[in-house]
Amino acid sequence: MATPPSMESPLLDCVQNIPDVETPLRQLRLERLKGRGGDVYISPRAKASPRATDTFDLTDKVQEFLNSDKKVFLLLGDSGVGKSTFNRALEISLWDNYEKTSGRIPLFIHLPAIEKPERDLIAERLRKVNFTESQILELKLHREFILICDG
Repeated sequence: MATPPSMESPLLDCVQNIPDVETPLRQLRLERLKGRGGDVYISPRAKASPRATDTFDLTDKVQEFLNSDKKVFLLLGDSGVGKSTFNRALEISLWDNYEKTSGRIPLFIHLPAIEKPERDLIAERLRKVNFTESQILELKLHREFILICDG
C-alpha cells in the first residue's frame, strides 16, 4: 500500500534538499592550494612569551594545539616577523591534509577584509568565495572549522 502524501518521511525530504557543499569546498581547496607557489618555507621558531629565552618549532606547537581540546591559539609578534606567512602556510598544510568526511575545514580570514567581523565571521568569509546561504547553513550545522584569523 502506498503512503499518502501527507505521511511521507520528512527525513527523506530533508535528504533530498541538502545543498551540495562538497563541490564548492573542493573549489575553495584548489584555489587556496593553487596560491602556494614553489617558494621554500622554513617553519619559524617561537617563544612562549617576550621574556622567554627557550624557543620551539611553531608548527609543532600549533599541531599539538589542533590535536587538543583547546579553542584559541593566539600568535603575537612584531610587524614583519612572519605571522601572516605562517598563517598562510598553516592553511595550505591543513588543506593538504583535509578529509571531506571527517576533516575540519581550514578557513583563512583576513580580518581587515571583513566588514563586520564581530557579527558572522564564517558566513561573511564563505560568501566572499561564492557559497550560497543554504550551503553556509549546511556547513555551520554539520561541519567544524579551523579559523585562521589574520590582521
